[in-house]
Amino acid sequence: MTDNKKRKVRSLKAVKAKYLESHPKIREWIEFTIDDEPDAKEFRIHAPIFQTNEEKKAFAKAQESDDQFDLAKALLGAQWDDFIEAGGQISLLFLLLDDAADEVHETDSEGNPTTL
Repeated sequence: MTDNKKRKVRSLKAVKAKYLESHPKIREWIEFTIDDEPDAKEFRIHAPIFQTNEEKKAFAKAQESDDQFDLAKALLGAQWDDFIEAGGQISLLFLLLDDAADEVHETDSEGNPTTL
Protein backbone atom coordinates (compact mmCIF):
# COMPACT_ATOMS: atom_id res chain seq x y z
CA MET A 1 0.00 0.00 0.00
CA THR A 2 1.27 3.48 -0.89
CA ASP A 3 1.74 6.03 1.83
CA ASN A 4 0.14 9.22 0.47
CA LYS A 5 2.31 11.37 2.74
CA LYS A 6 5.46 10.12 1.00
CA ARG A 7 4.03 10.37 -2.50
CA LYS A 8 4.76 13.68 -4.21
CA VAL A 9 1.82 15.08 -6.14
CA ARG A 10 2.91 17.69 -8.65
CA SER A 11 0.87 20.54 -10.04
CA LEU A 12 1.09 20.90 -13.83
CA LYS A 13 0.55 24.63 -13.41
CA ALA A 14 3.60 24.79 -11.12
CA VAL A 15 5.66 22.68 -13.55
CA LYS A 16 4.81 25.12 -16.35
CA ALA A 17 5.68 28.15 -14.20
CA LYS A 18 9.01 26.61 -13.18
CA TYR A 19 9.82 25.77 -16.80
CA LEU A 20 9.09 29.32 -17.96
CA GLU A 21 11.16 30.74 -15.09
CA SER A 22 14.14 28.50 -15.81
CA HIS A 23 13.94 29.06 -19.59
CA PRO A 24 13.58 32.84 -19.97
CA LYS A 25 14.08 32.74 -23.75
CA ILE A 26 11.04 30.52 -24.17
CA ARG A 27 7.74 32.33 -24.09
CA GLU A 28 4.24 30.90 -23.83
CA TRP A 29 2.94 33.10 -26.63
CA ILE A 30 4.35 34.17 -29.98
CA GLU A 31 2.99 37.67 -30.55
CA PHE A 32 3.15 39.48 -33.87
CA THR A 33 1.61 42.09 -36.14
CA ILE A 34 1.23 42.12 -39.92
CA ASP A 35 3.07 45.41 -40.33
CA ASP A 36 4.91 48.05 -38.32
CA GLU A 37 2.07 50.58 -38.15
CA PRO A 38 1.38 51.94 -34.64
CA ASP A 39 -2.25 50.82 -34.79
CA ALA A 40 -1.50 47.36 -36.25
CA LYS A 41 -3.65 44.57 -34.88
CA GLU A 42 -1.71 42.21 -32.64
CA PHE A 43 -2.03 38.47 -33.13
CA ARG A 44 -0.76 35.73 -30.87
CA ILE A 45 -0.40 32.01 -31.00
CA HIS A 46 0.78 29.56 -28.40
CA ALA A 47 4.34 28.37 -28.73
CA PRO A 48 4.06 24.70 -29.76
CA ILE A 49 5.19 23.43 -26.36
CA PHE A 50 2.28 25.28 -24.70
CA GLN A 51 -0.54 24.53 -27.14
CA THR A 52 -3.81 23.48 -25.56
CA ASN A 53 -5.26 20.04 -26.23
CA GLU A 54 -7.72 21.59 -28.68
CA GLU A 55 -4.94 23.44 -30.50
CA LYS A 56 -2.84 20.28 -30.73
CA LYS A 57 -5.81 18.29 -32.09
CA ALA A 58 -6.60 20.96 -34.70
CA PHE A 59 -2.95 21.15 -35.75
CA ALA A 60 -2.59 17.36 -35.96
CA LYS A 61 -5.72 17.16 -38.13
CA ALA A 62 -4.41 19.95 -40.35
CA GLN A 63 -1.09 18.13 -40.75
CA GLU A 64 -2.96 15.16 -42.22
CA SER A 65 -4.17 17.36 -45.08
CA ASP A 66 -0.62 18.57 -45.81
CA ASP A 67 -2.13 21.97 -46.65
CA GLN A 68 -0.37 25.07 -45.30
CA PHE A 69 -3.65 27.01 -45.23
CA ASP A 70 -5.17 24.37 -42.95
CA LEU A 71 -2.07 24.51 -40.73
CA ALA A 72 -2.24 28.30 -40.49
CA LYS A 73 -5.97 28.17 -39.70
CA ALA A 74 -5.26 25.64 -36.94
CA LEU A 75 -2.55 27.87 -35.46
CA LEU A 76 -4.59 31.06 -35.60
CA GLY A 77 -7.98 29.62 -34.69
CA ALA A 78 -10.57 32.38 -34.29
CA GLN A 79 -7.99 34.96 -35.45
CA TRP A 80 -7.85 33.50 -38.98
CA ASP A 81 -10.34 35.87 -40.65
CA ASP A 82 -8.75 38.94 -39.02
CA PHE A 83 -5.31 37.70 -40.10
CA ILE A 84 -6.41 37.40 -43.74
CA GLU A 85 -8.34 40.69 -43.65
CA ALA A 86 -5.23 42.46 -42.31
CA GLY A 87 -3.20 41.13 -45.24
CA GLY A 88 -1.50 38.27 -43.42
CA GLN A 89 0.57 35.86 -45.51
CA ILE A 90 0.88 32.27 -44.33
CA SER A 91 4.39 31.92 -45.73
CA LEU A 92 5.50 34.73 -43.41
CA LEU A 93 3.63 33.14 -40.50
CA PHE A 94 5.67 29.96 -40.96
CA LEU A 95 8.85 32.04 -41.29
CA LEU A 96 7.94 33.60 -37.93
CA LEU A 97 7.56 30.13 -36.40
CA ASP A 98 10.97 29.11 -37.74
CA ASP A 99 12.46 32.27 -36.27
CA ALA A 100 10.82 31.58 -32.89
CA ALA A 101 12.20 28.03 -32.94
CA ASP A 102 15.69 29.37 -33.69
CA GLU A 103 15.50 31.62 -30.61
CA VAL A 104 15.35 28.60 -28.30
CA HIS A 105 18.37 26.85 -29.82
CA GLU A 106 21.96 27.55 -28.96
CA THR A 107 25.22 25.72 -29.53
CA ASP A 108 27.50 24.07 -27.03
CA SER A 109 31.26 24.69 -26.80
CA GLU A 110 31.82 22.28 -29.70
CA GLY A 111 29.24 23.93 -31.95
CA ASN A 112 26.57 21.26 -31.51
CA PRO A 113 22.97 22.53 -31.43
CA THR A 114 21.21 22.47 -28.08
CA THR A 115 17.68 23.31 -27.00
CA LEU A 116 17.11 25.57 -24.02
